[in-house]
Amino acid sequence: MRKRNLLRFIPGLARVAKALDGAERHNAQLIGEVQRLNGYLHQLNFVEPESLAETAPGENLPVPAGVLRYLVAGTDDLAWFLGAGQLGRKTLDDLLAKRGRSLASCPKILDFGCGCGRVTRHLKGLTGVAVHGCDSNARAIRWCERNLDFADFLVNGLEPPLPYADGSFDLIYAFSVFTHLNDALQGRWMDELRRALAPGGLLVVTVHGDKCAEGLNLGERADYDAGRLVVREGDVVGSNFCSAFHPQSYVRGAFTQGFDVLEFEAEGAKGNPPQDAYLLQSRQK
Repeated sequence: MRKRNLLRFIPGLARVAKALDGAERHNAQLIGEVQRLNGYLHQLNFVEPESLAETAPGENLPVPAGVLRYLVAGTDDLAWFLGAGQLGRKTLDDLLAKRGRSLASCPKILDFGCGCGRVTRHLKGLTGVAVHGCDSNARAIRWCERNLDFADFLVNGLEPPLPYADGSFDLIYAFSVFTHLNDALQGRWMDELRRALAPGGLLVVTVHGDKCAEGLNLGERADYDAGRLVVREGDVVGSNFCSAFHPQSYVRGAFTQGFDVLEFEAEGAKGNPPQDAYLLQSRQK
């Protein structure tokens, strides 16, 4: 530690010391997360997750217990789960309103990567709208099936395809999904979501943009600034440990082939701050 402190006074090496400090904090956080996850996995050995539920004040729907909230979101904080879900709904409302649209104008909606229904639950009550959710976490989907009976849920794989027919949906949203996919899966899933959208259908995605990229190391930042996708821990794709960072030029180029970018909001993902939010439209096939 003393040697590291000395680095701060050597011209050109202060950034190295800062990076080492960041790596040390990251490792400590990882250890804490793993310990908590081990505790939850131990709990799941004795209790089926679909039987785990809590009641939130003022809510007319059950909420998943902390173990499920943690497994899909990296935190078990109930206030965050409910508040971020409401803000996710607001993100959709605000982006669609910019184009004179609303959720009620989309007869069939898919929450891609719905987890245990953090945002889906806030779509209850939409008149004339069929709500669907899918996720690779079978435990979370089983809980949704038992407790969110206003929507239909399915389990998908980590790789395409989805179990839906071509052109099934008018709107698909993917909150903090592409933030946890490696480069090999980014394009494949975008092609699959386009397949599942009706011609002219809408897609909302949130990604790690400029604000999130502030913590990248020098090499990663150079790639990001050059317009390249940056992926950390790509061998644990689909988990909260895998993190992808999307420069705006990458999103507007390779990432959105077959789509038109209708709206962009830097740090606009209100339920997943400070992620960027995009509203895309599928081109005619």
